[in-house]
Amino acid sequence: MSDPSMSEGSQPARLADRAPRGFWDEYGLIGMVLIAVFTHAYNMFRYPLYLGDEGIYLEQAWAVIREGQLAPYTYFYDHAPAGWLMIALWEFLLPRHFLTFGMAVNSARVFMLLVHAGSAALLYRIAYRFTRGHLGAVAASIAFSVSPLEVYYQRMVLLDNLMVFWVLLALDLLTAESERIIPFLASGLSFGMATLCKENALFFAPVLAYLLYHRVRQTYRQRFAMIGWAVSGAMLISLYPMYAMLKGELLPAGAALVGNGTPGAHVSLISTLLWQLGRHGGSILSADSQFWQYFWGKWWDKDPVIIVIGAASTAVNLLSALHDRERHRNVLVVSLLAVAFTIYLIRGSVMIDFYVVPVLPFFALNVGVLLSRLASTSPRWAGATLAAGALVAMTGAFLAQSHDEYLVDQTRLQADQLAFIRQTIPASATVLIDDDLWVDLHEPVPGVPVYPRAHSHWKIAGDPAIRDVLLRNNWQSLDYLVMSNKLHDIFQLNGEELALTAYDHSRLLARFVEGDVELEVRQVIKPAPTS
Repeated sequence: MSDPSMSEGSQPARLADRAPRGFWDEYGLIGMVLIAVFTHAYNMFRYPLYLGDEGIYLEQAWAVIREGQLAPYTYFYDHAPAGWLMIALWEFLLPRHFLTFGMAVNSARVFMLLVHAGSAALLYRIAYRFTRGHLGAVAASIAFSVSPLEVYYQRMVLLDNLMVFWVLLALDLLTAESERIIPFLASGLSFGMATLCKENALFFAPVLAYLLYHRVRQTYRQRFAMIGWAVSGAMLISLYPMYAMLKGELLPAGAALVGNGTPGAHVSLISTLLWQLGRHGGSILSADSQFWQYFWGKWWDKDPVIIVIGAASTAVNLLSALHDRERHRNVLVVSLLAVAFTIYLIRGSVMIDFYVVPVLPFFALNVGVLLSRLASTSPRWAGATLAAGALVAMTGAFLAQSHDEYLVDQTRLQADQLAFIRQTIPASATVLIDDDLWVDLHEPVPGVPVYPRAHSHWKIAGDPAIRDVLLRNNWQSLDYLVMSNKLHDIFQLNGEELALTAYDHSRLLARFVEGDVELEVRQVIKPAPTS
């Protein structure tokens, strides 16, 4: 016999299922994903300039497919490998692998497009659940997908973009309306994947754990959910040190802490971790710190709007939620997610400009949550007018800054540089390059020369197998220099003496210039051999 109470309890749900769905219920998510795809895809093969870091992750994916290794050079545990393993799987599935879309980086940028579309869908769902309405979800989606700063970095092949997707998936699973344990276990696995893509995902762990605790506290699921989430994530993350241990590369060897570049020491996970923790970028209290250099020189210059409204929304949400945590628990979680990674950015360690990527979706989420709250506290028509005006103003402010993202062609210079190399430099030459063209020069193509002796300047400077064995630590072992934008400044900043000496003894063969971008190809001039 059926339980009458269960029948009564399920009746409203069945009626709700048959209730008519509004426009935003039907098309809101699809519309925001289409906007995300358009803003990301339009001109993405031309802007921004291919970055050396994009080339690094792509060449590591190339090594997985072509050589069955995690890197084409000595892998020294600079990052966990899940990110480029995902890229490698994508590249393997493409009909022409790395060259399906022209220049090698383009194929991975298409993968970033798919990842961004997934992230946009997850952010919309999360914002909708936190605000219980479409207004906050739409505002968060627009701030995420139209911001020039977000577009600039989301197009790039970065581990940070993959990490953001997995963190958002972990958060989406934690907020799902379900009485089962499975979503929490899946969330833990997703967070583990995020950490294996980029280790700084760990800064989100306390906030995710806090959200999970308050979702399951005082329920029969509390113990199973908390332990299950932590164990499932930890089991996945543990594969990384387990791999190092099986390779005999978990612990440092001898007195040397970091094996990459230190004679007589092998690479190790622990030594690289200590090296990473010891790198400093200057205190946030210093105007010369790397944080402020990138803040004023890159982030603010490209998009002050997302910085101002994102930081302001986060501050307002945090302060208001702290006054009534029980009532505004979701608001507190949203603000803490942005604060958690902001702490990572200002901690004073080494900084790279794209480290800002993981905080941007949570700035956008805070914007959506705050706008939804403001609209809900106003009279109905006043709230609707306020919301519409704010959305139009925000979208207009973003678009007013978005010139380069959709109109500038920077990568044409790199295509011209690659064509010149293939026409001019013999395949047997030893060439110093940046990583942006590494796969293009190593991937075999019928009728096109391959350059097995084209090596990354980072490895020429720091990998003993290249610097000491192959080049004998002698600048005269180099035949050509392929200079990416501002590469000479990097030589000077990092003290790459072999590269600097070779540059000083080289002559210009070709220069490719547009705006503030300047690329070169140079030939090393060696002294005549003495009899």
